[in-house]
Amino acid sequence: MSAPVIPDRGQEEALTDLLVSIALEETALAHFMNAEAEKIQAVAQMMEEGEMTPEEVLDFQRSVSKVMRTPIKKEMLLQFKLEDVLDFLEEIPPEPPIEVQSNTVTASGIYEGVTYTDTATVYYHVILEEENNNEEVNTQ
Repeated sequence: MSAPVIPDRGQEEALTDLLVSIALEETALAHFMNAEAEKIQAVAQMMEEGEMTPEEVLDFQRSVSKVMRTPIKKEMLLQFKLEDVLDFLEEIPPEPPIEVQSNTVTASGIYEGVTYTDTATVYYHVILEEENNNEEVNTQ
C-alpha cells in the first residue's frame, strides 16, 4: 500500500476543503438519521396494526437510542470543527485588490486576393500591493 498523496495547498484552500468535508459529513449524517426515522415510522405503523408487542417496541427503542448516539457525537465534533475553521477564516488577511485588464489585437492581411482578419484577446490581472506601491503583473 502506497502513502497517500497530499496536495500542496495554501491555508485558504485547506480551510475551504475542511468546510467541504464538514458539509459532506453533515449530508451523510442526515441520510443516516433519515433512515432511522423511516425505521421508526415503520415500527409505529406495525405497533398501530398490532404486529409488535410492547416488549418488542421497547427493544427497538433501546436499539435506536444506542444507534443514534454515534451521529449525535459526530455532530458535536463537526460543530467544534466548524467553529475552528470559522475562527481561522477570520484570521486570514484579505486578498489584495485585483484589477482585470485585457488587450485585444486585430491583424489583417491579404493572401492571393483574399483578406483575412484575426482577433485575439488576452486577459490578465494586476495585483496591487499596498505596502510597496509596486505593481506585479500575473498573466492568466
